[in-house]
Amino acid sequence: MNPSATSRPLTGPREGHASTSLWRHRDFRRYLTGQTASVAGSSISSMAIPVLAVLHLDATPGQVAWLAFCGQLPPALLALHAGALADRHSKRRQMITGDLVSATALATVPVAAALEELTLAQLMVVAVVHGAAGVLHDAAAISLLPTLVDRSLIQRGNSRIGGLFAIAATGGSSLGAALTALLGPARALLGDVGSYLLSAWCTARIQARETTPARTKQRRLRTEIAEGLRYVRDDHRLSVLTWVNATTSLALAALNTLWALYLLRVLEMSATAFGVVLGIGALGAAAGALSAPAIAHRFGPGPMMLGALALTPLTQVPLLLASPGLGWEIVIGAALFLQLACAGAAGTTQRSIRQIITEDCMQARMQAVSTWLTSGARPLGALLAGGLGTWAGVRPALIAGGCLLVVPLVVLARSPLRALRQMPSTPRTPEGTGHTAGQPPAAARPTVPAPGPAPAEEGAGRDGRRHAVTYLNTGGAEVRPTAPALPEPRPAPPSPAATDAQVVAARTEMVARLEEAGDLQTGVVRDALLALPRETLMPQAYVRRSAPDEPPRWELLDWSRPDDRVELLGLLHSGDSVSIQHEGEPILNRAPGVRSGGAMTAMSSTMGMTADLLQRLDLRRGQRVLDVGTGAGVTAAVASFICGHNGVVTLDIDQHVSEAARARLMALGYQPAVVTGDGLSGWPELGPYDRIFVSFAVPRIPPALVAQLAPGGRALMTLGTSSPSWPGLAVITRTPTGAVEAKLVAVEFGHRGGAGFERLFLSAAFRKQIAASEGGRTRPSRLEPPADTDRGMWLALDHLHPGLVRDRSAEDLTIGAPRCGSWMRARPVGHRRWEVTTFGPRDIWAEIHYVADRWLAAGSPHTYRLEIDADGAQRVTSRCRALCWTLTDASHTDTGATGEPDPHSEKGDSHAH
Repeated sequence: MNPSATSRPLTGPREGHASTSLWRHRDFRRYLTGQTASVAGSSISSMAIPVLAVLHLDATPGQVAWLAFCGQLPPALLALHAGALADRHSKRRQMITGDLVSATALATVPVAAALEELTLAQLMVVAVVHGAAGVLHDAAAISLLPTLVDRSLIQRGNSRIGGLFAIAATGGSSLGAALTALLGPARALLGDVGSYLLSAWCTARIQARETTPARTKQRRLRTEIAEGLRYVRDDHRLSVLTWVNATTSLALAALNTLWALYLLRVLEMSATAFGVVLGIGALGAAAGALSAPAIAHRFGPGPMMLGALALTPLTQVPLLLASPGLGWEIVIGAALFLQLACAGAAGTTQRSIRQIITEDCMQARMQAVSTWLTSGARPLGALLAGGLGTWAGVRPALIAGGCLLVVPLVVLARSPLRALRQMPSTPRTPEGTGHTAGQPPAAARPTVPAPGPAPAEEGAGRDGRRHAVTYLNTGGAEVRPTAPALPEPRPAPPSPAATDAQVVAARTEMVARLEEAGDLQTGVVRDALLALPRETLMPQAYVRRSAPDEPPRWELLDWSRPDDRVELLGLLHSGDSVSIQHEGEPILNRAPGVRSGGAMTAMSSTMGMTADLLQRLDLRRGQRVLDVGTGAGVTAAVASFICGHNGVVTLDIDQHVSEAARARLMALGYQPAVVTGDGLSGWPELGPYDRIFVSFAVPRIPPALVAQLAPGGRALMTLGTSSPSWPGLAVITRTPTGAVEAKLVAVEFGHRGGAGFERLFLSAAFRKQIAASEGGRTRPSRLEPPADTDRGMWLALDHLHPGLVRDRSAEDLTIGAPRCGSWMRARPVGHRRWEVTTFGPRDIWAEIHYVADRWLAAGSPHTYRLEIDADGAQRVTSRCRALCWTLTDASHTDTGATGEPDPHSEKGDSHAH
């Protein structure tokens, strides 16, 4: 039977599209009632079982650890299977089964105690069965929630669930303390048995019919488990949050294992006081969960989670300093309140993020992967605590657990999620993708968020590694600035193919490739690229039709022509640079067709470098941004998406480029200030700016741009010479006090110069001469050439001995000096032996090793200090000034170069290699 063939949409909860009151959702109330009862009962067990083991069965620290290990082992073994089963079968049936098994297992404890046959071995068996049933229940319960409420309400729903669960835990702890005092810890477990029966009854009363996956054939469970693992691995947000949870669980398991033993024996706390302390902590969890949406809205989900993880280790200090007495019991309760408030706020937020970005067909398996890793860490933490407690004592073991709490803080701090300023967009499955629920494609990912004029999301990762091409047409020429002419606001018309499955798939695949290459991390830049219809910004683009050794011939592809769409779609989403203007032509209203000769004068950057630099720029909501070098408008569109278009100014030297970008950004619903002028002069009329992005290479930092940088602001630009081989990335910041600080980072790829910036190339004839070794002098050498990864050395060589260009197509290290015709080639001929051939007046091999020796003496720097004096002088220095040079404008004119321009390159081409 195919359940999906007869199922209907969930009733009640789906009314959330029209109503935002979760309390009016009948099935949600039943779901919440059942789960709350279960949480209250679990609080009784959490308090009663340790008391039973320690005070009645005289358990040692090692035995307490083994008991905790038995309860935490099933999630590590069964979580993945439970998640796959929940995605395959009825979630409610799985929840009810888990409840009934748990109730039966716990009921055996008071029976055995009444017969005076209860042993630690039985408690451990009950812990295993109870844990296994809980895994089945929780895998289905957590994944059922996103199908009961609309995803726009998930954060609010989790906040209310977390708050109510914490209140239930408080009541359960108090009730557990009372029952333990009145009835004893064994019979107190009957309260948890009743809670499981109530949970099963409430779950059975949920009336909404589930939509289970349509299955064309029976697949092996481990295949579906592998899909869940890949799904979490391939989404950086899910993987980071999962590892944060896992490391937090490891630390807290080590601490919680010895909590009861420490408080009851070392601090001589009574069972009643112990239950009250746990209840106070649960109130903290309620406060954290209920306040999570407001805190996340105020500070952003990322900073809020980071702050919570930073506070958590500090809450262990009072526990370690405490001594027996009522005063310390109050202090311990307050510390636990703060600890669980942090846990409640962070837990509610991360759970909401994971549920929002995960597709329905993967919810249970996504949650199962998280449960598997986080719960798998708990037995290890329990065993670690037991071993340390037995060997070194309880207090040293608690100190070690407190130190482990720093690990999840480091994991999140190193992730772009630390700067997440708003909950992520809700994914939707593209129309026409054709994959069946429960059977996602091999590279299943959260799908494209809908674009909007000013999404309120900030922060981005800045750890991308690859740079490549650029917009060009800006900088250097003396052009009279023209005032911005903004069109009147109007609704953005929908792109004709914005919802077409092929377009969405191409965009998603491009982003996936950038993530796989390490150029793109989780954050708002990724969200912006997923939302950006590149076919709207670049509805026409050039493709070269001539062979490399033929005169250039270009064809202009047009999105409006059906025959061009497939090729243009691949070109726009290949990640390579896209040429959009030939010989300075008008861009709007031009006819498609073939152009012969000439060169490309405007293009869009390769996406690897665009993504990397935009993440380094750290764009945030409400910032004022100056984009120097508009090009196709990709940077301006991303900045408008993240910061809001009212604060974005994009500047280009070519009026045709500006006019086209203005019209196409307007079609997306964005209205930044699009202006025409000299990029080196910036646009002071609308400054100062929090972020400045220059998309062409400069020989030195333009003083006008530095003057327009606001306090706390940051500017990025490629700093280079005539050579395309060894670029540097200049990072300029202005401190809150107004001081300017700058550094120059050697990078693999970078922008190239635009208007007025002559570039050197190795002509085809020059490369053939080098390959044939015509007239060269060959000598052996035992000096090893610097590695390609020694980018700081090559950057210094480029500035100290300018005019060199590397032939990246050659198999061996080959470098030429096209101005004077010199060249060298180093070829390995044995172990630590090279054959070096040189030609011309310059001994390039000697120049390389002279700079390499200085670079090594300076400490092998890859990042240099960039000093900007008040008189305009600019110097690049290493530490202790062992290696330094002065920046000049000479490389911007480069008159007298004798090297032939590459006839196959594009004017302003920014490929560093």
